[in-house]
Amino acid sequence: MSSNLNPNKTRMSHFQSRRETTWPNPNDLEKLEESWFDKPEFPQFERRWTGAFDNEARASRMSLLVGNTLLPKATSSEKRWPGQQQINRRTWISPLQGSESQENFWQNEFDVERRPSFQSHGHPSVNVEKLQRRNTLRKEQIDQADGGLVAQSVLEYAFKGNGTPANPYLVHWIPNDPGNPMEFSSAKKWTNAMILAFAIFMVSVASSGFSQGIADLKVEFQVSQVIALLTTSFFVLGFAVGALILSPLSELYGRRELYIGTFGAFVGLTGGTYLSQSMVTVLVLRFLAGIAGSFTQAVAPAVVADMFGAQERGMVLSIYTLAGLLGQNLGPIICGFLDAAYGWRAIPLLVTACSLPAWIVLSFTFPETYAPVLLQQRAKKLTEILGKAHAVEGIGEAKTIGQQLKVSTLRPWVILIYEPIVTLLSLFLSVVHGTLFLLFAAYPVVYQKTRGWPQGIASLPFLALCVGIIISLFYVALVDQKRYAKVVEKNNGSAPPEARLPPAMLGAAALPIGLFWFAWTNDPSVYWLVSVSAGTLFGFGMVLLYMSLTNYIVDAYLGYAASALAASTVLRSIAGAVFPLFTGKMYDALGIHWASSIPAFLALVFVPCLVAFYKYGHIIRSKTRFGSEAAKLAASMQGAR
Repeated sequence: MSSNLNPNKTRMSHFQSRRETTWPNPNDLEKLEESWFDKPEFPQFERRWTGAFDNEARASRMSLLVGNTLLPKATSSEKRWPGQQQINRRTWISPLQGSESQENFWQNEFDVERRPSFQSHGHPSVNVEKLQRRNTLRKEQIDQADGGLVAQSVLEYAFKGNGTPANPYLVHWIPNDPGNPMEFSSAKKWTNAMILAFAIFMVSVASSGFSQGIADLKVEFQVSQVIALLTTSFFVLGFAVGALILSPLSELYGRRELYIGTFGAFVGLTGGTYLSQSMVTVLVLRFLAGIAGSFTQAVAPAVVADMFGAQERGMVLSIYTLAGLLGQNLGPIICGFLDAAYGWRAIPLLVTACSLPAWIVLSFTFPETYAPVLLQQRAKKLTEILGKAHAVEGIGEAKTIGQQLKVSTLRPWVILIYEPIVTLLSLFLSVVHGTLFLLFAAYPVVYQKTRGWPQGIASLPFLALCVGIIISLFYVALVDQKRYAKVVEKNNGSAPPEARLPPAMLGAAALPIGLFWFAWTNDPSVYWLVSVSAGTLFGFGMVLLYMSLTNYIVDAYLGYAASALAASTVLRSIAGAVFPLFTGKMYDALGIHWASSIPAFLALVFVPCLVAFYKYGHIIRSKTRFGSEAAKLAASMQGAR
């Protein structure tokens, strides 16, 4: 081991390296872009051109910035970061320059930096003899723990703690750590990301595709239209339950086991639906499949945040967005033709047959990606092998299931009560989401029942929605990102949250126009393409509203954004479950014109809210508990840059 240490040079080399990832040290604010936390602002347009697609990933990462209380606690200059009091010191250890072989762990070829903060804590000077003694552990024993990486942690003992539960040795990522998901190869990252994208697509197909089997279910089980429609509603309700209960468990147990377990359950429950002999069984299995499938969609952005840096996440998440939306809109088309040819049981059979291979591949290839769980496993191995207490740097006491569920299930409702912005925007998104599921029941009425089209052909108008979705994604990536970049530059790298709202206002105009267009041109006397093309405007406006409003919520509420988005997800799922149930009676009572106009009128109600939030949103947030606390947190982050 070299005795000529240069702490200043080593420290500067680490601070200048933007590729290093750490778990997490809020004191190192200059490293947040590549760390576990994310800055809410985007300093450079070139670096964050896909930031508009990154909302849910940022929300999952920033949730660590706040505590576990249901209501926010006031910040102060002495305590700006939750958990900061547990992070008292920090050591960087890296191989000597030009020495990258893992075998160097056994040759003491390390350049160790002792930061000034260690000297102030009374740590002894470097004891080479002690260091070498610590490193005489049996090599085969170390090899069993994380591929030999723990050997590098052994070298820290001369500098950190004393290995007792009260003052444990701290474990963190080392430079170029192969156990760090951020350091996975691009092939490994993208392979697993695309498997998850396909899983999202299949879950989305399952959510909407059953709407095409309603007629067959009514005949086979002798049930009413409303009961048959519950096959879709129960699945969507399962999404709401899963978002509150299953998704937060990944922060306790990691992503891999829950992903494999829940997606496997989704495949099995969907396959069980194919074998069902009663309507009650169908409904129960659909509800449970919705709960299991919700994890696949809800946690996917967090998995992307685990593996991909800020510059890459947006591209992956845009694919996820496309997979989810296209799955919902292509589902009725695919399943419509399938049901017409083979009956309703062909729908769950198709979903199972396509999803099962994906689950098998997922089981063998999908790695654990959640940094705290991986580091806790490493700390546990070190503790067992060396007989000294180890803990993950930056993490306090582990949460219990009860604590985690209390926050995840109750805080979204608390935010809905205290935050009018979240409440109104969530209601608006609920109307949009409910209207989409309403169309799954309305299009068969308009095109199959009224115009007399065959079942599969009557589902083809959903292609117009897909066209609108794709156009909106291109608009966001190629047009709105440039607009937002100019706002960021004008505001010195920190755009106000309200800068996210202009696309929402465009979408809020396009959505009711498209719905009114569809409502008053869907008569059989009007050429079919006129009413079908209206779906393009609806798809365009729907995506703009979803992306813009979720981005606004994330930027406005920072660490509380994950709970705010969970509240929005629950309300949207409830609307998606309820709207189709009254569609048939509404169309019978009002006719195809006025019944199709109802969701358009509902969408118009919320347009003034968007204008008000754009002009006065900062004032409204300053007078609310979560909004004002998030603003203080944003100011602290900005001041620490």
